[in-house]
Amino acid sequence: MSPNHPKAKGFTLIELLVVIVIIGILAGITFTGANFLLGTKDIKKAESEVEALQLALKQYESEYGNLPDTELVNDLDDESARGQLLLFSLLGLIDEVDNILSKEERRKSFLPNDIYTFATQTESGDYKIVFMDLNNGDVTFVDGENEQVSEFVCMIDPWNNPYVYEFPRRDGHRGYLLYSKGPDGMSSIFKTELTSTPNIEDIDQDNIPNSEPGKW
Repeated sequence: MSPNHPKAKGFTLIELLVVIVIIGILAGITFTGANFLLGTKDIKKAESEVEALQLALKQYESEYGNLPDTELVNDLDDESARGQLLLFSLLGLIDEVDNILSKEERRKSFLPNDIYTFATQTESGDYKIVFMDLNNGDVTFVDGENEQVSEFVCMIDPWNNPYVYEFPRRDGHRGYLLYSKGPDGMSSIFKTELTSTPNIEDIDQDNIPNSEPGKW
């Protein structure tokens, strides 16, 4: 007489559906958590880069008695042009009136350039990453195919937007304007002198620092 063995019991359809739902929930939690961590990392990176730029500007002003002057660019509304003036000034590639300096005339660099990402703006308005080339002591910027770029080069934040720099400020506040537009890539713009503190808009809530551009 053969021994009795319990019959194997399979999963019911309902049990399978429950398992699938649980797996989906866990995957969603993992994805959300990963996105949160990545977002926090980007914010911390932008904060540290803004702080490094603030320190570089302080050292620049202490050395030369002035700040990089964005009134020298042809179009004050061009953030790439203003960004290049900031970058080239802090690298010591130009003088206080935006003249390109030869290798022998080059000034002191205040920029910890190893922490920044550089880019040029494309015709579509997006920013394409480029790289600093230091061959033979010269400073140039090249694209991914090692071709030298001729467009404006600026420093971009973790969301591929240029750090906004302006001095003197058109809004009438003293000092310089420097900030990242944050994850949404948008912010208010003040082109004329303010007579009172403006209301902070939703698009400004994630700016870094969040006191700019309105000195809230």
